[in-house]
Amino acid sequence: MRCFWTALGLAASLTAQAGVLLEAQVFDRYSPLAAADEFSRRVFTPTTFDRLQRFQQAIGQRAVEHTVDLSLERFDIFLPSRKPPGGYGLIVFVSPIPRWPLTYDWKKVLDREGVIYVSARRSGNQQNVYERRIPLALHALENIRARYPIDPERVVISGFSGGSRTAMRIAAAYADVFTGALLIGGAKVMGEEDFAPPPLPIMQALQTRMRVVYSTGKLDMPNRRLDARSIAALKTRCVAGVFKIDEPDIGHEVPDRRTLQRALKRLDAPLEPKLLQAQQPCLAELAERVEADVAAAEQAYQQHDHVTAGELLGAADLAWGGLASERLVTLARALAPGFAEAPRDVDGERPDDAAGRDPG
Repeated sequence: MRCFWTALGLAASLTAQAGVLLEAQVFDRYSPLAAADEFSRRVFTPTTFDRLQRFQQAIGQRAVEHTVDLSLERFDIFLPSRKPPGGYGLIVFVSPIPRWPLTYDWKKVLDREGVIYVSARRSGNQQNVYERRIPLALHALENIRARYPIDPERVVISGFSGGSRTAMRIAAAYADVFTGALLIGGAKVMGEEDFAPPPLPIMQALQTRMRVVYSTGKLDMPNRRLDARSIAALKTRCVAGVFKIDEPDIGHEVPDRRTLQRALKRLDAPLEPKLLQAQQPCLAELAERVEADVAAAEQAYQQHDHVTAGELLGAADLAWGGLASERLVTLARALAPGFAEAPRDVDGERPDDAAGRDPG
């Protein structure tokens, strides 16, 4: 009988210590990081942002400040049972489907490590990246930081599959806000499509502070190839904190308990001085590449070859973005004093190759 009551007490204690999933929460604080001008400055290329600003001035209208109505949105929060001395860690998770089912393994690790998890509903691959997916993640961050004490050195953006591609964009554009990124099931490639380096101070935070962990299953070959290109693009741009933490026996799935623990440990640790020291030759080489590409576009313009200048400018704008903002914008204004159309909407984040499509 004594053993029975001891076991019952232990079970009750474990239940009391478990974290809790708070479903369908409503938030009411809008993030200034998602406000129109600040968002555009961070997310779009320098020349695109400049065109938007000039277009608004010309028509005498401003873009809508926020693109979602928070009273209509719902968020799921996992709240761990204990608060670490320095405050909770935080993972903002971007789902590829309308609502992400947080796994038992993840709940156990998040509870043990004192990490809050938050994920917006209706933020899957079919939703617009600019109007919903990125802003909802930023509003989630804003509201969790208002409700709970968060350790500013443990703020991670994460996602799975198409959500991972959006998470990569957020990690770059808000590298001065998030300290880490956990990318699962394929990541966006900087310098391709519409994904350029952010403004210089933010890019420097990405290069010297951000921890970027790729954790795609070893059997998920289409997305491992995508990860390889994404990693190479970051290393070309001298991002020091790039790491891979694999789980050998899974395909297009989220990592299990042990792999997640390893990833969180890496994300919690600041970059070692040796990594930053090894980065110096890369930064010098990068500066030379940026200078050469921008100078080539400027030279073509000076030689009145505006077609070539425009082509070279477009390539440099996408490849180097905030690393050469002022010169890129100056040349763009010289080539096109009028206004081009605003950037097109992003049709989700195109999930994977045909062999590895996103769920939902």
